[in-house]
Amino acid sequence: MPIKGVYQFISSALIVLPILVLLGNWERLPDQLPLHFDQFGQADQFGTRRQWLTSISWPILSLSIIRIIFLQLISRQTDLGRSQLVKLYLSTAVLMAGASLLLIGQGIWKKPLYQEWLPILFYLFGSCFVYYGVSPNLPITDPKENQDNRSFVRELAIRERVYNLTRLVTIRVNILAVLIMWFARVQDRWSIGILANLLVYVFITGYSFYLRRQLNNV
Repeated sequence: MPIKGVYQFISSALIVLPILVLLGNWERLPDQLPLHFDQFGQADQFGTRRQWLTSISWPILSLSIIRIIFLQLISRQTDLGRSQLVKLYLSTAVLMAGASLLLIGQGIWKKPLYQEWLPILFYLFGSCFVYYGVSPNLPITDPKENQDNRSFVRELAIRERVYNLTRLVTIRVNILAVLIMWFARVQDRWSIGILANLLVYVFITGYSFYLRRQLNNV
């Protein structure tokens, strides 16, 4: 089996494994399972096992479609190495398996695990994606074409600096956001992740503007 087929098979197996375990223990599940939780984390709507399975299938299916589209788009990057692509396949598979386990677990333990822990899983994957899916070097078609032009060289240096800093700060800020989410209230976790990335955007925009002003003053 080709290497590409191997890691695709492994990632698919990781995604399907929680569902297979669930189906293997189907008869052991309670007859009534929670379909919805209120703002206090209490189950306020119940249904049969079949209804519950249908309710958790839609999020899993939606995430699977998003994953397929995402991997198809990212695979088109010519500067993405095979090892990086393998790590992306496996990390997205772990994300999918984790989301499935959260959906299954909240039905079994009657706790809103999916709503509570999905933000942490999502932003943790975001850090992995930037680390593995974004090249550490600025993609340039032909850097030697205008290498004698000083303004071009300076502009390129600014782009490289901003690009590298953006990648580094995004990874670290998302990891820090995950740590803060762990101790924060459940209802604040998505807001923390969004705010952290907005701060990254503002910081990088300001830093880029500062470097360009420095270039214009030279």
